This record gives sequence, C-alpha cells and structure tokens, in this order.
Amino acid sequence: MDRFLNQIIHGDCLEVMRDIPDKSVDLVVTDPPYNIGKADWDNIPNYIEWCGKWLLECQRLLCDNGSFYFFHNDFLQIVDLQKWIEQNTDFVFKQLITWCKIDARFRNYGFAQQRLSNGTARNYYGGFTEYCLYYTFQDETGLEAITEEHIKPRHPFATYLRDEFARAGVSNKEISALFPSKTGGLTGCVSNWLNGDNVITKEQYLIVRKHLNGDYLRKEYDYLRKEYEDLRKEYEDLRKEYEDLRKEYEDLRYPYNVQIVKGNVYCNSNVWKYPPAPQIGHITPKPVEMIENIIRHSSNENDIILDPFLGSGTTAIAALNTGRFFIGIEKEPKYVEIARKRLEQAQAQQSLFA
Repeated sequence: MDRFLNQIIHGDCLEVMRDIPDKSVDLVVTDPPYNIGKADWDNIPNYIEWCGKWLLECQRLLCDNGSFYFFHNDFLQIVDLQKWIEQNTDFVFKQLITWCKIDARFRNYGFAQQRLSNGTARNYYGGFTEYCLYYTFQDETGLEAITEEHIKPRHPFATYLRDEFARAGVSNKEISALFPSKTGGLTGCVSNWLNGDNVITKEQYLIVRKHLNGDYLRKEYDYLRKEYEDLRKEYEDLRKEYEDLRKEYEDLRYPYNVQIVKGNVYCNSNVWKYPPAPQIGHITPKPVEMIENIIRHSSNENDIILDPFLGSGTTAIAALNTGRFFIGIEKEPKYVEIARKRLEQAQAQQSLFA
C-alpha cells in the first residue's frame, strides 16, 4: 500500500485500482469525465457501463466507514448513474450538492451577469452550476442493523419455534392459517414470532402443537415461559451490550465533521458557492478550497484520499493542505505532468513555512 501513497500515478484507473488492497481508502473524491464532449477523453462509449466498473472498484477500496463524492453536470446521466448505483452497489445516497459558481462577492460575477442576461439566448435558466453526489455505506444510526444482528437472534421463543418448524417441515403460511384474521385472511403473527417481534401465547402454542400431532413443540409452554423470564436478566445485559455496540458503531461511523468545519455556513449546506478555478492547463478544474471542504467534512487527519480521475491534481493539493495522504490516478499524460508540477510547488511552499 505504501507504494501508492502520495503518488500521482499515470495510468488507467481501472488497471491501477486493481492493485490497491480492499478497504484501504477512507474517502474517494473524484471528478470523472461527464461524457458531454468537452474533449477527446470526454466521449465514452457505453458510458454508464464504464462508470459501473470504476464505481465498483471504489466500493471495494473504501473502508466500511468511508465516504464517496463524485462530480457531474449532466442531470439525465446523473439519474441513470443513481439508478445504477442503487441497483448494483452497497452505497447509501446521502445528498445531492449543487455547486453554484456565481456570487456578487466573486470575481466572475460580471461575466456571469452578462452571459445570463443575454436576450438572444434561450437556454432556460442557463446554469453556472455543477453537482456533487455524496454516498456512504451506512444508514443514519445503525440501530436497526444492531437490533437485527445482536438482539433478535437470541430470543428464546423465536429460536425454538424456528428450529421446530424447520424440523417439522412446515411453512409459515400453514401455521398462519391456524390463526386467520377476522376477515378470514392470513396474518403476520408467525413471522412476528420467528423474528422475535412478539411472543406466542400459551393458547396459540397449544394449537400449533396439536396441529403438529404432538410430535413437535414438546417443551411445555410454562417451561419455555420460565426460561424466557429467566432470560430477562440476560436481555438487560443485552440492552447494555446494545448500548456498547451502538457507541462502538457511532465511533466508527463515517466522519461528517460539521463541528470542526464552521467557517462559512454554506460549507455545511447542500449549496456551495465557490468561483470557478483557474484553468491551469485543464479545461474543467475544481477549486482547491471546495475539495478541502469535502476532505475536512468526511475524513480525519492522516486518512487516505483517493481520486481515480485526478486531472490537474486538485485533490492531491487539497489532501496535502489538510494533512491527509492521497492516491491520485490520471490517464492523460499532459495532466499528469501538470499535477506533478503543482504538487512540487505546493510541497515547496509548505517547506518554506514549516
């Protein structure tokens, strides 16, 4: 892994990423080709399929509490990508961020005002905007997962009923038919018992036992009930364990460091106001300050940041400025050269103030 750290690697990201270990990256920030014909490298056949390949590699490389941001500006393609991600990955969508490039405080305001006031244009609210999609692997709290994995499987009635029904070869539907609703339809009582959501009553238990000809559910209900009551104390311990698990989970959740990123309110919003970055040899650069904002929100110092479409090196500079490691991959030789020169200049400047 060390051979990748703080390196700007010339190559196809699909080939380079294959050699990076699983779950070794804390944050992916990238600005892939948008497939809108900006340059030769921005015309990609079977675009969504191609995106799927690098998206799956990003998923493999991200640690469980990692975060994933990628930019785009073609909304119809964004819709297709979101559908693909939902159907084919474990990523959990968090936010669609709008990057607004115009503001009266910024130096590009006059140009934007002139262009957007052009009476001959019919571009229907022509935008100085791009979008950034933010994903993680996790839900908001993880409580449901903890309950399902650590609490319900230990429910004594649920465990015994599951084992006995499996041994008898009966289906949930067959048992549910013994307890029809008022309208004669099937209820969800059996699923609730087996999931540990409800406890079967003694009357219901005896009905099921009789249905199975007394060959199954041989334990007396009162014995099971006593066993259940005896386990109440263990449930109390489980609840404490649950709280410990919850705390552990919260400690390991993906970083979202609003508390330490307080500078401008809009930085914590889903609308970001940054002026376009200078085109230093690249036609679609992102502002360093904007990438630094992402890094501060969704990683900690000494974390590893991956950008598989590094371009002119903005993510590498932002990682350097914020005390993170980076892995940058870029296919176009001219951009690799620009990125390496920018990084050398940034490192030299840091040395002056060290």
